[in-house]
This record gives sequence, C-alpha cells and structure tokens, in this order.
Amino acid sequence: MSTLHSSLLALQQADSFFPGGAVAWSWGLETLVADGRLGAAAGVSIPRRQRGVPRDRSAEVSGFVEGQLRHRWAGFDRAFLSAAWYAAAHPQALCALDSQVEALTLAEELRQGSRRVGLSLLGVHVAMGTPGAEAYQRCVVAGDAPGHLAVVQGLLWQRLGMDHEHCQLAAAHALCTGLVSAAVRLSVMGHLDAQRVLTDIQPLLLDILAQPVPAPADACGFTPMAEIAVMRHETQELRLFAN
Repeated sequence: MSTLHSSLLALQQADSFFPGGAVAWSWGLETLVADGRLGAAAGVSIPRRQRGVPRDRSAEVSGFVEGQLRHRWAGFDRAFLSAAWYAAAHPQALCALDSQVEALTLAEELRQGSRRVGLSLLGVHVAMGTPGAEAYQRCVVAGDAPGHLAVVQGLLWQRLGMDHEHCQLAAAHALCTGLVSAAVRLSVMGHLDAQRVLTDIQPLLLDILAQPVPAPADACGFTPMAEIAVMRHETQELRLFAN
C-alpha cells in the first residue's frame, strides 16, 4: 500500500464523521464542567459566570486535552496501540495485550468506556468487511478478550493497511477532536475556539509521536482528576455523556 493510501485511510478513521462510537464519551470533562473545576487547581472552584458573562474556557479545555494526550495516551494507549499493530496476525498475543489493558486500567468507568467504544468500532468494521474484525469480535463476545479501544485500533488499522505512524496519528487526533467536540456540546466554547485548541495542540502531538513508543511493560498513565471525575459522573443529575 502506498503512503498516500495509508494517509487517506488515516483521515477516514480519525474523522469525527466516522461512526466509531466515541461521540458519547467525555472522559470526565462533563463532570469537571458541572463542578466548575475545569482547569482549576486543587480545592479551587471556578465560577461558571462572572457578572452574567460566560467565561472563555478554551485555555482550560486545551489544558485538559494536553493532560489526556501527554499523561494518558502517550504513555499508555499508544503503547498498546503500537503493540497490537505488530501483533495483528497473532490472536493470542492480541488477547494478552487486551487483558493487560484491562488489568492496568483502575477505574471501572474508564474500563467500561474503552471496552464499549472498542466493541462499537469493531462492529462498524465487521459491517465494512475489514479483515480480522469479525474474528476478534467473536473473541470479545465469547469473553476471551475485553475489546479495549487501543488494541482494537491497532488490530483493525494494521489489517486495513495503515502505516504504523499513521495509526498513532489517527488515534491521537481522534482523541483530541473527541474531547474538544465534547467541550463544544457542553457549551464550554465555540467551534472556532475548538479549532484553535486543535491547532495549538499540534506541536505537542508531533513531539510525542517523535518519541520512541513505550513497551507495554512500561505503559503508564496519570490523570487523577479526570479519573475521579469519570467515577463521579454517575452522581450527576443531568448527563449528556456516558462518562
């Protein structure tokens, strides 16, 4: 497959129009907004409005996206996405990676979200006839693998023929667009501000991709405020997102 074809596939897979199921998830952002803690230091509450004028929180959203990208995706999801790409032809190795993600993801709400989005993505690719999608879906349904998103992405995108680098770029970009899309739907900022956040985050994304990929044995993530927010999400009276 040519580099151009791989790039085209990456654009398709990372497009927010692609029905991968991630649109229903805010990964803790909704709770932080509801609590007035988006971008706040520990113990400091941020008022939603000052003298009746909505606050511009685009800088705070950018900080949240940066935190998820730098402290979760780069050191954890990226490791398993890459390992799954290389193990795409080996079902047992994929199941082992999947189980490792399950064991290392401490918050049940994050495990559930990752599994549900992964299964949704598998379903789309089964319908599209992507090689390997139906076989792995059977493994997940049978309980042989949890079906976490990073592993599913690595498997499916390798079987589609996407380059290793393009797979990482598509996954990271999809994460960022999903988070700013959630912020827009939560009325935290507008569409133009969302595009500015995505533009501002590009240097960090490229810097991360220039670094060596961590091995699964070294995978780690540390986003405590977001994880606590995900766990507290079910206590919110009004909820737009699944977490």
